[in-house]
Amino acid sequence: MTMKFAFGAFLVACVVGYLYYIFPNPADGTVYPVPITQARQDLAKAELPPFVFGSQSLDVVRNIGDAQVVWIVRRKSEELFRYTAELSPEEKGAATRVKLRLDGAKGRTEDYAKNLADNPKIRDLYLVAMQERVASTLERRQFEMSRIHPAMAAAAVANMGNIRKSADEAAAAAAEIERSTIQRAYRNEPASVRR
Repeated sequence: MTMKFAFGAFLVACVVGYLYYIFPNPADGTVYPVPITQARQDLAKAELPPFVFGSQSLDVVRNIGDAQVVWIVRRKSEELFRYTAELSPEEKGAATRVKLRLDGAKGRTEDYAKNLADNPKIRDLYLVAMQERVASTLERRQFEMSRIHPAMAAAAVANMGNIRKSADEAAAAAAEIERSTIQRAYRNEPASVRR
């Protein structure tokens, strides 16, 4: 019981650290020391963050305007969600303020906006990861996974029930396959062997 309590306390500390220090998407955005034209050009080439969306094969379409860059994320021609980076000049044009937004789409097969609303920690993870992509791009540095670890921990804790349910369903399906295989083998066995 003590080990479970210690682990639980550690996870709570991670979540608190995440909420206190790197809560996603500050309302006023982040200022980068890059002129707006350079920020727009750099962000227009930026890819999605790595390792965040699992093994899903995603397509990204970019729309670039004077004051924004939009990444439209799709799977099999269906829009899932979009990131919008709103750009505004700061410090007499020497810097750019970037406000990042994530909007889910109501797709043909699923309501991704509702999924994001129903899973705020997953939504926060997606935002934090893209904020790190924007920051690493505009600061001309490597993408740092360690900056999104607290958001990943919070998403894992929040999603623990779904993970457990999925594991239970997989175990039940495996047991059913095994039971069915044994029954088939027994039916196909000659009567003389069964005695």
